[in-house]
Amino acid sequence: MFENVVFPRLHVKHNWVQPTTNSSVANNILDIRSDKEEFQLKESLEKSIRAACHEDGEAAMPDLLLWDEKGLRYFEEVTYAPSYYLTSEEIRLLERHKYHIAEHIPSGSMLVELGSGNLRKIRILLEALDELGREVDYFALDLSYPELQRTLSLVPPGRFRHVRCFGLFGTYDDGREWLKRPEIKSRPKTLLSLGSTLGSFQRAETPAFLSSFCLGFIKNGLVRANEIVGRDVFDLDQWDVKGVWDAENGSHNQYYVPRSDVHLAGNRIPPGKKLLAVKSHKYDAEDRDMLCRKAGLRIVGHQTRITLILSLIAMPSHTTDLLIIGAGPAGLMAACWASHYKMSTRIIDQKSGRTTTGHADGIHSRTLEIFNSFGLLDPVLRQGVRDVEMCYWGPNKDTGQVERRKRLRSQPGNLSQFGQMLFNQGGIEQILLDYLSQEGRIAVEWNTRAETLSIGPENILGNDDFPLAVGVTKTTSENDTVEQAETIHARYMIACDGAHSWTRSLLKVPMEGHSEHSTWGVIDIVPITDFPDIRQSCAIQCPGHGSIMTAPRENRLVRLYIQIKSDKQLEQRVQDYSEDTPRALIEAAERIFLAGDAAHTHSPKAGQGMNVSMQDTYNLVWKLGSVITGAADPIILDTYESERRPVAEELMKMDSVLVHAYEQEAKDAEEVDQVRDDYAGFMSGVKVTYAPNMLVASTEKSGDRALAKNIAVGMRIPSFPVVNQADGSTIPLLDVLPSNGCWRLLVFSGDLRRPGVWERLTSFAESFSQRSHLAHWHQTQKSRARGPRLETLLLHASPRTKINLLDLPQIFHPFDDELGWDYWKTFADDDAYGPNSGKAYAGYGIDRNVGCLVLCRPDQHMAWIGSLDEVAGLDNYFSEFSRQ
Repeated sequence: MFENVVFPRLHVKHNWVQPTTNSSVANNILDIRSDKEEFQLKESLEKSIRAACHEDGEAAMPDLLLWDEKGLRYFEEVTYAPSYYLTSEEIRLLERHKYHIAEHIPSGSMLVELGSGNLRKIRILLEALDELGREVDYFALDLSYPELQRTLSLVPPGRFRHVRCFGLFGTYDDGREWLKRPEIKSRPKTLLSLGSTLGSFQRAETPAFLSSFCLGFIKNGLVRANEIVGRDVFDLDQWDVKGVWDAENGSHNQYYVPRSDVHLAGNRIPPGKKLLAVKSHKYDAEDRDMLCRKAGLRIVGHQTRITLILSLIAMPSHTTDLLIIGAGPAGLMAACWASHYKMSTRIIDQKSGRTTTGHADGIHSRTLEIFNSFGLLDPVLRQGVRDVEMCYWGPNKDTGQVERRKRLRSQPGNLSQFGQMLFNQGGIEQILLDYLSQEGRIAVEWNTRAETLSIGPENILGNDDFPLAVGVTKTTSENDTVEQAETIHARYMIACDGAHSWTRSLLKVPMEGHSEHSTWGVIDIVPITDFPDIRQSCAIQCPGHGSIMTAPRENRLVRLYIQIKSDKQLEQRVQDYSEDTPRALIEAAERIFLAGDAAHTHSPKAGQGMNVSMQDTYNLVWKLGSVITGAADPIILDTYESERRPVAEELMKMDSVLVHAYEQEAKDAEEVDQVRDDYAGFMSGVKVTYAPNMLVASTEKSGDRALAKNIAVGMRIPSFPVVNQADGSTIPLLDVLPSNGCWRLLVFSGDLRRPGVWERLTSFAESFSQRSHLAHWHQTQKSRARGPRLETLLLHASPRTKINLLDLPQIFHPFDDELGWDYWKTFADDDAYGPNSGKAYAGYGIDRNVGCLVLCRPDQHMAWIGSLDEVAGLDNYFSEFSRQ
């Protein structure tokens, strides 16, 4: 439940212990009280007592009575009670969503917490901010100086690398006035209220909880009142504490109630007369949204669990490292990749939700490999349809009836461990959305439309780190009414906004290519038919009537692609423009990138659109992540266009040839079969090879091609089963290369039993550790909390049982003080573990006597190949773009 605690407002002068300045903690506490003299609570207390004795209606005690040092400790004890689920639930939610929350807090900002307590909760967020490298000043506001000293001692100077911690000694009102100071007002800031009061217990549970709460925390207010007055005015045995639910105002109120007549300063307070101690307002989701709208604030995320809502409220202007426009497959893939980097990311889409019907349906081998690298393959395999065979049907010249002419595998079986699947685009989007929702990674902002775009450092306080200013509007899903507007200031932007890209149009990026005057209709049905191949992909040709393609779908659906040849008017309306690609994929000072259908439009006949679109952003975002987090120079971003534009051009070429083949009335469909065979590697995605560039070493900078005869730099590395040295389990090599932003150096040592091989491996390990760039990339980045940027994996060619893991150089079994040895960095190419094992060296064309080094980028494409003696060349490779 979203709660706001409101105490009775009384005008009092402050009286508090003057802070000392003889410690580092004390030096970090700012006294912001409006009156530095002693608090004059006595006068306010006496006014409250007179009001209780003489006035009708509700009287209130001063709110500051509750929040002395003892009262704060009482309340802290309450939060540790097992029955007080709110704090433990809030901590659990903060642990789960800390990075998502932290992403909305930009570097250079102030983080002000209203009522800091003992930092149990805020420390979770501070640690996440520090891991993200956010330069943030945290201010803990509290009205107990001793408590500020105690809590700030838990985060002394030097505790964090990027976060500085300060105390604000004063009340909420003091804090509000302090925030208005000119030197404070100009700074970006985030206000936090992570506290909670009474939980929403069941009626049967409430009395026991309230009794413990009231006897300690609430009654301490009367003890404090006696201290202020200087005598025992309030006899605690004569007073009860009563909790009342105010349904009309939606608040839970706590009162002091005398059991019998009480005489205070000669005045009588009758039994049952209520003196308000504290009022806790409860807000449901509707109330919360209304309050934020009225305040001009925007809710950027919330998590509901039973009756608890964790809300993060931010101001109408925001900075973000990466803005993604469009939450289709390309945009969602970009967000999934971005979630693995310590950077802030926002993704917006003008639609109200994901795709529900139609659109793409083919998922090829490389896309399945990518999904597997994110741990997302299982839902695709469970829900999708395996596309194993392709059947070709054509007319029998004697009977005039169509008949099956040929049945072939959909793709060659040696391209990948995965074949191809058929699954609707909406299902793919849901899998990616579910992944993003895990641990609060990134939330899609639906019903949010980009309206304006300006480029230049003047857009945000003269800071050219965020040169892109994108004006967006949030609309209601019911009637498209604008609810609010904001400006998003971004470092980089990816336009995944479809074939009719708003971004591409705004930037006036011309499209190149020509249109294919080919018209096809698409329909999804559940057919009732005796057609024998209805659950297989088919190409059916019928002279004079055009062609039909079928594709089986999930839930007994079948998609039909029907060539339209007779309706000229319809042809004019739905012509298939299949050979268009932008002149440039990178625009606006190399800050804006086009991806997916915004970068290439084509026909759906080869099932390429969704695959190539997701592979575009899979190629791009790890590069952006490396630049934004400071690991690599921005020059590497040029490789996005040099690598993906040729893919788009090849796609246009293949699409044109395939469309032509489908529309021919050739006998036995030889032409279609030939085209699919010629382009099998490209269509599957696994044979896409990037040309030499800064991230793909040229022949001169890479080693001897003979070291690995069957592979080449620029390719995605093929996968063969390997055997884990520690436990003997067999695993495909690609499964140990997950998509988490890490580079991998695969060390093929050869057979360690043969002369000189062990010595060569030991020499490599020593040389590796002495190279500056390699050592920098390989060291564990404590601020990232996700291991090193460069991981070394050993694949030896010896019988597994002949090698002792801990005898190997420690680089292949690093030790962690908390977790011990790492058992997942050494593997054997041993044929004793099944019919498919022991084939890696032969498959890669690597000599077991010589071995080699293979460097894989975070996207599993090979970047450099060399011998174990060429460590200097590998170090030079990283030196060209590394930022140390």
